[in-house]
Amino acid sequence: MSTEKPDEKLARFLRHNPIEDRVYLKEYVRDHPDQRMAWYLLGREYAARGDRGKAAYCYAQSGEIYEAFEKRKITVDWSALDSSVPWPQELKTAAKRSRRRKAALTAALLALIALLPAPAGPDAGDGRPGGSAAASAQLPAADGELRVYLAAEKQTSASGALERMLLRDRPAGGEAVLLSAQGADGPGGGWIAWHRPLKPLLSVASGGPGEAASIAYFDAAACNCRPDDPGRFAVPAGAWRQRQEQLLVLRSAVEAYRAASGKLPERPEELLRPYPDNVMPGLTPYMREAFPLVREAAAAGANGQAAAAGTGGADTAPGAKPSAASAAAEEALSEPLAILIDTKLHRLALVSGRTVVRSYEVGLGGARTPLGEFAVSEKVRNPKGRTKGEFGTRGMTLSDTDYAIHGTRHPSSIGKDESLGCIRMRQEDVEELFDMAPKGTKVTIGSGLLPAGLVGDGSGGGSGASGTGFGPKGAFKLPSEVQETNPGKVYRWLD
Repeated sequence: MSTEKPDEKLARFLRHNPIEDRVYLKEYVRDHPDQRMAWYLLGREYAARGDRGKAAYCYAQSGEIYEAFEKRKITVDWSALDSSVPWPQELKTAAKRSRRRKAALTAALLALIALLPAPAGPDAGDGRPGGSAAASAQLPAADGELRVYLAAEKQTSASGALERMLLRDRPAGGEAVLLSAQGADGPGGGWIAWHRPLKPLLSVASGGPGEAASIAYFDAAACNCRPDDPGRFAVPAGAWRQRQEQLLVLRSAVEAYRAASGKLPERPEELLRPYPDNVMPGLTPYMREAFPLVREAAAAGANGQAAAAGTGGADTAPGAKPSAASAAAEEALSEPLAILIDTKLHRLALVSGRTVVRSYEVGLGGARTPLGEFAVSEKVRNPKGRTKGEFGTRGMTLSDTDYAIHGTRHPSSIGKDESLGCIRMRQEDVEELFDMAPKGTKVTIGSGLLPAGLVGDGSGGGSGASGTGFGPKGAFKLPSEVQETNPGKVYRWLD
């Protein structure tokens, strides 16, 4: 029995262009009987040749893959099956249920199944989460535009992305690239390490309607081959990553504004008020362009996935407008940003659900650091009125207490319990966090909140473990568009 992982098996399987090679399909499903996508494709091949019995058997083996692609439950005409063949029990059960409706429903269904590729274009189902809210927030994708997909290692299978790249979302002349995010085991299960380099797995290109997909592989382990060079994707994938983070910060700011005021902002400028109402320091041009779509999704009750689906395009132009071309990061970056501080690891993570967006080493105060739930109630630049004060260049008060997240004049204390209770950060780290976390961001302080594997992460700019892939390029930084200082106040945080 093969020891390959499911996604590795599917990747190797797809490289052989199985749609035109029934012999390979048969051999593949014999060696990998658990690979349901292969069973589904083999069933389509048999159906196109008129062999309804074998097609039905393959469809039964494919299970939910068949139901997802055909938009219906598996229904089988028992008379089409050879009784001498040891059919699986689920197929027999399905067939028995259909005896009363034997009027050639299955025969008609199988006769109408077309060979790959599936129809593409604006009318094709895209399978995105978000329902009508997602659809209302989308802009049409441009032909030939690069699309980026994300597969989370150890948590989200790459199979769904591969299926969609090949069958559902392949406009004429378009190309898509699949990136893999590292996983991290931690409290509650698997986490996604977005802040670490994203590894390119493969790309899919289509020359036009009806043409077979061209698949290039960048991971030798996945294809058992000499991988291609993914260098051409470095710039557009990096731009896509930056836009995804800008969208996440913008969605988080919109939700923070709603939580504080009870309503959504009508204009982006409402997020840019001076201290003490400074939700955000500023907005990039892309965030301003995306604001109407993000607000529309929030107003429709979407949880952020619709906005990500509708505005995540990964074109190469730095000032490109939001687009529906990307189907990636909808799940990974769907929840508003929150801050988790793990006192055992001396680690502060900016997270979206179970996705680590940034990870920083911090200094704490041992038992003097309070545990529990807080919120960023104040954001201030230069809290001592100067850049070299004891609290550094940025400070964020926790729930109107004397505790805060701030910079320090004692960088050697990072990773130790030397503060009087506050959370100390390196200057470059607290400045990035200040730009990413809106006023109102939820903060949780406790022990055992984060994956232990984050301990080896670096600081600043979201840098993480070394390795090949498309990593963050510098720190996240917003333009300074509002007044955020408060020189008239003497801060007495418990440094």
